[in-house]
Amino acid sequence: MLTKFFVGLTFYSDNSFARKIESYRSRFDFKFQTNPYLHLPIVAPFEVEVTELRKLKLELIEELESFYFENTEHHVLNFTGLDVHEYKKNKILYLNPKMEEELSLCQESISSICHSYLADREKKVKDSKAFLTIGRYQDCLDLHASIDLAKKEFQEFTSLPYESICLFSKKNGTWYREADLVSFKKPVNTFLHSSTVSL
Repeated sequence: MLTKFFVGLTFYSDNSFARKIESYRSRFDFKFQTNPYLHLPIVAPFEVEVTELRKLKLELIEELESFYFENTEHHVLNFTGLDVHEYKKNKILYLNPKMEEELSLCQESISSICHSYLADREKKVKDSKAFLTIGRYQDCLDLHASIDLAKKEFQEFTSLPYESICLFSKKNGTWYREADLVSFKKPVNTFLHSSTVSL
């Protein structure tokens, strides 16, 4: 049986920036209930045979452990502003991450592993740009009103501290955390900083 998965970077949510994002998502992202975790997708959804899941998990864990070997402290993701992505009939409002080289290399490496497990070997998987969705819209007027609100609410963009790189699986239309592939240590609050960004 085929099951849908994706890999995402999750964040510690007990800081003011994370709470602000969750508050905004709860109002403007209609997938908030079916995708409840604060995360940044780093490998787009793909389908794998359930019988391959254990092997896939072990390979991803091994790769990530070698990637972050004894280096699981003080990892944060910075954001550079707001942007809009159009997908089919939806318009997605998102926070634009500043991807450091280490995370980009990690993303490439685990994408390649995931794609090697695709059930249909011929199927092309497009690599999507990594971003953190805060709202989804079908109406342009709703989108523009929300952008104005987001500019006020997110005047100061801060870093989000990594919690884990996680494998998510879809069951009955809802995404669940299948496995934390690597976990990161929680930073002390003084490590988090804010910076004003012009939007």
